[in-house]
Amino acid sequence: MRLAYSLLREIQLKNYVPEAIDYGLKEVEFEQFIKLMENKRYLERVLRVGDQYWYSIKNARLTRSGLALLEEYKHYEEEYPERDQLKDWVKLDRYQERSHD
Repeated sequence: MRLAYSLLREIQLKNYVPEAIDYGLKEVEFEQFIKLMENKRYLERVLRVGDQYWYSIKNARLTRSGLALLEEYKHYEEEYPERDQLKDWVKLDRYQERSHD
């Protein structure tokens, strides 16, 4: 859930436009995550161009559901890292999922 929180937070605050590299993801993985966020109706106004999806989230915005998700996970704000440390912070979710299995 950290990845979703971070993506929505940065889009909402407009500190910078999040990129795949910020999270240690491949571009295709990041694009799939953006699509998932749209399909779950957390995000809207993602610009897509052409058959081989070129996309931009520069002008994307959160829906009511996206704002609700930010509110639900606002406790992450206490530990939210700088941009250069997001990759490790997001990995904590994967580590915690494995340790609960």
